[in-house]
Amino acid sequence: MFGQVIPRSFLRLVGLCAVLIIGIIGCGGDDNDNEWGGTWEIETIDGQSLDQSFAEGEELGVDISIVTNSWTFNDDETMEAEFAVKLETKEGGSEFSVQSSVKLMGTYSLSGSNYTLTITTEGEATTFFGGADEDTGTWSRSGNTLTLNSDDGETIVFKKK
Repeated sequence: MFGQVIPRSFLRLVGLCAVLIIGIIGCGGDDNDNEWGGTWEIETIDGQSLDQSFAEGEELGVDISIVTNSWTFNDDETMEAEFAVKLETKEGGSEFSVQSSVKLMGTYSLSGSNYTLTITTEGEATTFFGGADEDTGTWSRSGNTLTLNSDDGETIVFKKK
């Protein structure tokens, strides 16, 4: 009887290990997970919503609305962004409307809680971050919220689309 108990326990242990190994391989490790991956939209800049930021235009008689707010961070550490606004004004019975957009491409790298984001257009660096082509700082993610704390003091909060 004692001889039959050991082989059964051993077989159960081997079976449990096989299930654990398959589970670990199937789920992947955390080392390669990209917490920035996916499409996001800017929610706030320095605690102020984009709608609040553009509300200042209303004082000048201009309605400003956000048409596109899409930031895609790919798993290969490239990024694409499109941001578009529409400006409308009515004065003296005339109506004027214009839409402006910017499409950005670039790369990003993450090292722990630090990030580097470089904006390029067709391989050429372009200025975007307050006159610079690169932004660095720290980042954090909680659920569907990604927060970038730039070294220049600006905080941008993204929401996952």
